Amino acid sequence: MAPNKSTYPERTKKILRVTLLGSASNALLVLLKLFVGIVGHSSAMIAEAINSISDFLTDIIALIFIRISGKPQDKDHHYGHGKFETLASVVMAVVMISVGLLLLYNSIISIIGLWMGTLQLPRPSRLTLIVAFVSLLIKLFLYRYTYQWAGLLKSSALKAKALDHRSDTLALIAVLIGIAGAIFLDERWLFLEPLAAGIVSLFIIHMGWSVLRPAFNELTEECLSPEVEGEIIEIVLSTHRVEGIHRMRTRSIGGSYAIEIDLLVDGRMSVAEGHDITLIIERELRARYGTTTHIAIHVEPSSHRHY
Repeated sequence: MAPNKSTYPERTKKILRVTLLGSASNALLVLLKLFVGIVGHSSAMIAEAINSISDFLTDIIALIFIRISGKPQDKDHHYGHGKFETLASVVMAVVMISVGLLLLYNSIISIIGLWMGTLQLPRPSRLTLIVAFVSLLIKLFLYRYTYQWAGLLKSSALKAKALDHRSDTLALIAVLIGIAGAIFLDERWLFLEPLAAGIVSLFIIHMGWSVLRPAFNELTEECLSPEVEGEIIEIVLSTHRVEGIHRMRTRSIGGSYAIEIDLLVDGRMSVAEGHDITLIIERELRARYGTTTHIAIHVEPSSHRHY
């Protein structure tokens, strides 16, 4: 079912379009790599096919959770549904790490079998080399395109997919080298092909971990980076008649920030004047960090306390 234009904001619709492009590409690559890997006798290409299958499954997971995260706040979710996007990143990372560990195990078993002479592998066909190169070009495009939009939309889920595409490009370089070595060198170098599959698995595990860490930190309410917090403080303190900050709390909610500030002003200031100052600060912060930024400002009379 297509997203309802009245329900999903433009940001969510753009994230969905970028993710769908990646999903369609991954579906095509799954079929291509799996067929060529089996017909061309390439364990590295089959490993890449499994990697693309995991990519396709994580795309489906991302689409489901991003649709949910794009919903506006309701009576049960006063801060909106942004955490669902972060949860999608966690699920994708767990899938990536699990697939990577399974591929690594199979690669180690194959390499040991070749070295001990208990396993024999046929040479991969040259068609696998061509498909690996075409796959590399597709993944390079997807990485650059997805990463660009992840930055523009401040989407953790899209950034996770962009990093996944980047890991695929690096892994495909290893696959190209491994397959080429197995094709053009003598039989002593056949281990390069399952070794390439093992390298693919290591990239998958590493990227899964790099996605899991920031997503986990966000789910556990880690504050924003010192750079962002410093920028927030600068914006607030540059506002006319603000005398200081007593306390500040920050966190991420999906692609948005949540900012809570206890503001110090002259105690003789009227309620209306204090309210006008908070409106100016809210306008400046939303202009800098987006209209979906959650801002709560509490005005206090100034004292000798400063941030």
